Amino acid sequence: MWVTGHHPVEEILSSRLQRPRKVLLADSVPGKVRQAIAARAEAAGVPCLTCAREEWHRRTGEKEGGGIAAEIPEFRYSDWTEWLRSLPASAAVFLLDGITDPHNLGTVLRNARAFGLSGVVIPRDRSCPVTAAVFRASAGAAAHVPVVQVTNLARAIEELQESGFWVFASVEDGETDVSAFSPANRIGFVLGSEDAGIRRLVREKCDGSVRIPMEGGIDSLNVGVTSGILAFCARVLRKT
Repeated sequence: MWVTGHHPVEEILSSRLQRPRKVLLADSVPGKVRQAIAARAEAAGVPCLTCAREEWHRRTGEKEGGGIAAEIPEFRYSDWTEWLRSLPASAAVFLLDGITDPHNLGTVLRNARAFGLSGVVIPRDRSCPVTAAVFRASAGAAAHVPVVQVTNLARAIEELQESGFWVFASVEDGETDVSAFSPANRIGFVLGSEDAGIRRLVREKCDGSVRIPMEGGIDSLNVGVTSGILAFCARVLRKT
């Protein structure tokens, strides 16, 4: 997988979760930028190569990215058991049900990093995996946020609950207005797709549901926007 773009490549070079094989720079990249990235790559012990722009396009298969790319063998998902065991006493996580758009997943990961969430849980099936497009959409946040793939999302909710989490579905008709919500120290939010929403069994496993108050005429928000609001609320309200 080639991760392209100045900021995503810088982020992956500073990541403890994902390690690139090499960095590839086109000779059209400004000299100061090349030097700065090469220095970061050297500090991380990662080879940094420069080639002609045409060769950069051929090797990476990318048309965008400004001539800056890092190759990773594959995205390294966090192990469920180890991740669950490592979660702090105060933690917030996202669980995504049926999110298939890479831009939405990237935005969720960016929000998760921005507001200090401890991870994002996704199903192996009927879900977007972490791809190069997700890396770009997340502005490199995918290199820092633990992402866990699970076979059964409903069972994952149960195990989180057994570990002291309260899990809430984010839905239009949620029981609790999120602006008046009092989150527990360990909390999980389930987000569904805009078209299908959260599956019935997954919703039934939740401890309750929350809604985001909106003016009339708007039925729902994009999952990326929703994740940003909920991540902010989880961070602020858990500290009050």
